[in-house]
Amino acid sequence: MLPGIASRWLLLLLALVLVSCGGGSDPSTGIAGEPQANAGSARQAAAESLQVPLPSPLWSLQFNSRIPATPRQRIRQHLESLGYQVRLLDDSATTAPASDVLWLIGTTPLQQTLPEADLPAAPEAFQVQSRQQGGQRIYLTRGHDGAEYDLTPHGPQIGDLYAAYALLESLGLRFLHPLQPTVAPLDLLPDLNISESPHWPIRAWHIHTQHPLELTHVLNGWGPDGPDDEAGWQALLPEWERFLEWAVANRQNRVEWFLLMAQSWQTFADSPERQQRLQTLVQMAHDWGLAVGIDAPIAFRQQHAWIMLREKGNETAQIHSAIDWLMAAGFDYLEIEMGYSEFTHPSAAKMLEWMNTATRYTASVYGKPTYVKVHCTQDQVAQGFTDPDTGAALNFNFLPYYADPALGVLPHTVQYYDLQGPVYTYGNDNFHEIRRYMQMEAGRREVLYYPETAYWVNFDIDVPLFLPVYAASRLRDLRLIAADENEGRMGRGEHAGSRIQGQVNFSSGWEWGYWLNDVVTARAAWNPLLEHDDASALQGALLPFTSLLGTAQKDAGALLQAWIDANRDLLWYGTVSGQTPANGHLRNAQAYLQGWDTWSEVGVMLGQLETQPAKMGIQDMTGLLQPRRQKIPYRDLQALLAETVQRLGTITLAWQALSPQIPAEATPLYDEITDAMQITTLRAEQVHQLYQTVASQSVFILNDDKTAANLHLNRARAALDAATDIVARREAAYRADPERIANWGYNPTAYHFGYLWTVRSLYFWWRDEGRAVDRPVSPSYLNIKDPVDIANGEGEWKESILNLTWLRQRLATAFKPGNWWEEMLFEPPSEPQFPPDGLRQRPGWYVESAP
Repeated sequence: MLPGIASRWLLLLLALVLVSCGGGSDPSTGIAGEPQANAGSARQAAAESLQVPLPSPLWSLQFNSRIPATPRQRIRQHLESLGYQVRLLDDSATTAPASDVLWLIGTTPLQQTLPEADLPAAPEAFQVQSRQQGGQRIYLTRGHDGAEYDLTPHGPQIGDLYAAYALLESLGLRFLHPLQPTVAPLDLLPDLNISESPHWPIRAWHIHTQHPLELTHVLNGWGPDGPDDEAGWQALLPEWERFLEWAVANRQNRVEWFLLMAQSWQTFADSPERQQRLQTLVQMAHDWGLAVGIDAPIAFRQQHAWIMLREKGNETAQIHSAIDWLMAAGFDYLEIEMGYSEFTHPSAAKMLEWMNTATRYTASVYGKPTYVKVHCTQDQVAQGFTDPDTGAALNFNFLPYYADPALGVLPHTVQYYDLQGPVYTYGNDNFHEIRRYMQMEAGRREVLYYPETAYWVNFDIDVPLFLPVYAASRLRDLRLIAADENEGRMGRGEHAGSRIQGQVNFSSGWEWGYWLNDVVTARAAWNPLLEHDDASALQGALLPFTSLLGTAQKDAGALLQAWIDANRDLLWYGTVSGQTPANGHLRNAQAYLQGWDTWSEVGVMLGQLETQPAKMGIQDMTGLLQPRRQKIPYRDLQALLAETVQRLGTITLAWQALSPQIPAEATPLYDEITDAMQITTLRAEQVHQLYQTVASQSVFILNDDKTAANLHLNRARAALDAATDIVARREAAYRADPERIANWGYNPTAYHFGYLWTVRSLYFWWRDEGRAVDRPVSPSYLNIKDPVDIANGEGEWKESILNLTWLRQRLATAFKPGNWWEEMLFEPPSEPQFPPDGLRQRPGWYVESAP
């Protein structure tokens, strides 16, 4: 130690002896295996009694020479944020000056002078060890690279960084929200002996930039003001850097996103300038040891996708040229999509030809892998191909089974539904077929399970609803897949007993507590906690958050479990009073709490393109039945919604009661979960009261008493008004600029608003209130989307001899301005304002009353 520090520590030691003798107890012992906390408290008390400031230990750091500058800078900054002094040693130094702590990151000259410790041999395995030597604390952190699955062999050994961030976490750092680490310093330095290795070799993160998310602008080369805003793009790069750090801290090894284009900025979309910006993004990831993939479809046109085939003819040349352009940007692997959209496709033979062309060219010319998403849609058949398991006609999504074995597959599930339970979306009753497909393909090619932690469109974060059931489902799925591997269910024939290669997770936004889903899901791909039962595994998976909550940790974990159980019972299964319906269709609370817009309603009316659970709508209750809509007894719906309000409300109150126990450093995260629980409960209350409003009106008998209806409408409106206050409070705490992620305006996607604009405006809430009060018959009511742009992109949409762009223009202008065709087929020319004109003065019998 330095002389000054040594003298201060001597004074503190004497004070600790006095405290120990006077108190008659040993400060190294205490409750529930927490000796460090007790000793630290005594140390703090001693310092205060002597009025001597606690010394700031000096750390000396030596890095492996392969670790780039950026991780070094971030590690140093984090140590300084914990209150430590930091000195960087030369990479080649063989002796170190005196310091309180010596930290050796990776294999270094100083590390080689110490006794060798066994490091697990598995790829990406890491080790964290502490030692005491001559009065100095030494930390050794090192690990391996990814061996055969490492697509960045010239970067740092990612295991070294995993180990370094495991130590930072042990020191009090938490990497929960991807854009904002949490700092919770410890009183004493921990003794550590950690050895870990991954369960699956590939753990990838897909940022779904077809949605207007935190990183959508920067990853598509845009600044906040568009593609020409280079300075703005540069200013967004620190957010990408923080995400990359989060990915490493949470044990990921690949990142990817969707590349976009549109007619209005096509020149930039294909420009060398954009390539250069993409190269910068890729290199930043490589500095963290992360491989980078790009989702660039062949012909999949929806939602502004950057596609390879732009014109008829010369398909092979177009595919090759597009791949050349992408590889020049430095990407490590390619991801493609099947079909023209999730619901439409070319012939199976043509799609198979395209997939093989892309796969073989990328492998033969660039030595890089290609993957294809296997969607969960139903009712699409690959003509001329049979299912190898059943002999029946092949689901079009399973066509990659017949592709070149170099093509990896990404079997995809949507929303929070898992591989075992019921499903009410995309025409599915369950996702058993996705599980079976994984089992068929295991051993034949690379297989990466591809679930979601937020869906965004109407379903979850954009309402917003707090749905940590996502985290539970993702953990449960990975545990099931591991069981399938261990019990020999993976692989067929000669491939029986195979394993899949890992997971790529679809992420779509982080605010309103959705970072919790992402942390649990990322870490479960590293360690699915197979030594525990389901309940204790989930509690273990929540620990990166709950361990921050001080004495409230145990209760917080139990309440999060209770909330997840309520999500599962009520929103998913429709369980009421302990009774689960045989068929949850129309009987699950998710169908009612989620958002509904024009095009989700049209899908239900048409009986196709249904991407969310169906509900019994307000109009259905009043007899104005729409095609294919169904009814359930209102008493059943009322019981479901009432129990949802009651159960969520009870958990929310218990969660709020933890507030006095929450340490200051954890308060921002705790407050975010509190707001998320409150607003979800308010959404349940609003929907329940709107249905009660309509049910209370006697429409079919001569009875003008609207007392009950007025009471329920006042309660529904009070819930919306209370949610408005929560949104304003929460928005001030967003980690990205609200004017980018919650605004109304043009961006790279087909949605002309940020992903949280529907939260800022409470769009879905106002639309439901308008539905209950004004009863508009047309689904065009308050439409905010351009269906042609979303389905096909900007510009003309021609299918054979049919020009759909011309057709919608004719429909919209065939009637007077503002007709429902025009409202439905075009987005509004300016940002909608809420409430809609005069809504709060309607209906005529309404009388506002105090809450």
